[in-house]
Formats: sequence, structure tokens, C-alpha cells
Amino acid sequence: MNMSINGFQFDRNDSISDDLYTTPISPLSPLEKSPPPPLPALVMPLLPSVVISFSMNVNGEREDVNSVNESEIPNNMTYPLQDSWTFWFFKNDRNSDWKDNLIELATVSTVESFWSVFDRLKPASGLNQGCDYLLFKKNIQPMWEDQHNRSGGRWCLNTHRNQRLSDLDNYWLNTLLSLIGDQYGDDAYNVNGCVVSVRNKGDRICLWTRDWRNTEVTRWIGNRFREVADIPRSLQLTFESHDDQESKRGAAAKVLFRA
Repeated sequence: MNMSINGFQFDRNDSISDDLYTTPISPLSPLEKSPPPPLPALVMPLLPSVVISFSMNVNGEREDVNSVNESEIPNNMTYPLQDSWTFWFFKNDRNSDWKDNLIELATVSTVESFWSVFDRLKPASGLNQGCDYLLFKKNIQPMWEDQHNRSGGRWCLNTHRNQRLSDLDNYWLNTLLSLIGDQYGDDAYNVNGCVVSVRNKGDRICLWTRDWRNTEVTRWIGNRFREVADIPRSLQLTFESHDDQESKRGAAAKVLFRA
């Protein structure tokens, strides 16, 4: 199944039929030290309601996005997430305002709906230069101005462009699974979302937090991020506050912490 929006292509894995898809038996446990190896798959029908659909106007522009509909999935076949999460895409059209480039794709609240959306997206390594994927808790806008982000910051992993094909997709998937799998325990409330950015000089994955001023919690989240995303010690993790990024547009923000 292929879908597109303003030239942005959504692809299903060709090895998965249109009628079936696989999903882990259960969400990741917050007690796991790091994401476990793939579990035996539960194969279930891909119900017609579990799709991402777009309404297009005569100019080929998206008018609305229908969220994943989970109402018809039997309760005994779903695994609810601790929080609902929204997928976003930043398309990097330089002729449009920043907010107009930010496209809300779908909101998911079960393991099944997460994989239904994720399986339809191009891998992060296949994004065009300047584009982003974002996953944030429902009702939190992926921008500094949101009240839930104003006092926060971000833990950032920078990778060389030569790592794009070999490592980027694994780090990104591990980061996503750490969020939906509630891998931050009692401090999950302080984790708002994550972003993967593809750029010419190198790529970046960032974990956004709610309030960086609680330094003990902020440092713990950074160390946990490295652990659950399986980031080797050879790669630096650095933390910047949103306030500092905003005040130094175009310049390097101050590194407050390292993990």
C-alpha cells in the first residue's frame, strides 16, 4: 500500500501482505534494562479501520488526516499504551511558514495501532534533507512554545551521515519503543517526545523533556536514554535547554549536561 502527501510517500513493507501484519506479543516492560530482542509475532487481521487516510483537495494538498481508529479491534487483541502518542512530519518547504510545514499524521494508543502507523512510514534514513519525524504525547505540540515544553530541553544524539543507512533507523526505533513502552518509569511524566532530523552534514535524534531545572531527573533521563536506545559510549549525548536554543538562533546552544 502506498500513500503520498505533497510528495511525501508512505510505504508498507512489501514483505507484509495487505491483509496481515505482525506486532510484538506485549509492550516493552519498564523493568527491562534495554529493549529486548524481537518477540514471537502475533499475526492478526489488519482491520479496514486501522489505516491512515488523507483527504486531498484539487491542488493535491492535504485537508485532514484521519486518526487511527481502534474502536473495532477486540479488546482481547489490543495492548494499551500508558499514554497516547501523536506522529508528526516536518516537510521542510522553504516557501511555507514553519508551522505550516508541521503535519499531524496520526495518534496511537495501543501497540497494534503504533505498528500499523510505523509500518506505513518511510524509514528515517529515507527522509529528504531537512525533514523530520516527531512523536509526542497527545495534546503536546512539538514546539518550544507549548506550555509543556517551555521549561524543558532536549537530549541529543548526533550521528555522522555515513551512519544513516547503518545505524539511524535502529536508534530511532529504539527511541520510539522506549517512549511507548514506558521505559522511563517514574520519570516518564518528564519525557514529552522525540524527534529525528535528517540533515546534509549529519543526523540527529533528540529526546524532549518537560523541565530541565530538576537536574537529578534530567541527568537520569539522559543516562536512561542511552541505555534503552542502545547508544554506545563512543557517541556523545548532550543536553540543551529550549530557552537557550531559542535565544541563540543560528548559533550553538550551551551544553548543560552530558550522558
